[in-house]
Amino acid sequence: MTTDKLSIEFLNPGDCVFSFNNNGFLIFTLEGNAVGRVKLIRTYPYTLTDEYICVHDLEDKEIGIIRDLKELDADSCENAKKELEGRYYCPTVTAIKSVKERMGHFYFQTVVDGKEKSFTVRDITRNMRFANGDTLLIFDMDGNRYVIPNFEKTEPKSKRLLEPYLY
Repeated sequence: MTTDKLSIEFLNPGDCVFSFNNNGFLIFTLEGNAVGRVKLIRTYPYTLTDEYICVHDLEDKEIGIIRDLKELDADSCENAKKELEGRYYCPTVTAIKSVKERMGHFYFQTVVDGKEKSFTVRDITRNMRFANGDTLLIFDMDGNRYVIPNFEKTEPKSKRLLEPYLY
């Protein structure tokens, strides 16, 4: 009988180097050996943004986990954070101006990071959800994420427009 075992490979931060190549792709070197392009994935994307970072190759095979980016050398830490910021870019919605439904799509007029922004959400019950208690995440039909950090402290008009869709 074959059993699959869960194994976690924690990487020694002193053996890890992250840099960008001339094309702007993140390159990983482990123990002095060039691994090549990699993807970084947060295991806890909303609570531990710089801890327990999975390193995957381009075939999505896990290479290992870095416990804390702060343990890397300064350049590698900065490069890894820059890559994660791009991958997990999540603008903050500061106000909802309107939500209109047409033919199953919901059209949002919002203020995002100080600028007016409109986006469309399909299947609103699946694409608006709470994470970490009071943080509301909204996923548009293009795969972009938006966040309302303290929903309970959101201005009343915005709350009133969103509450009918929160189940």
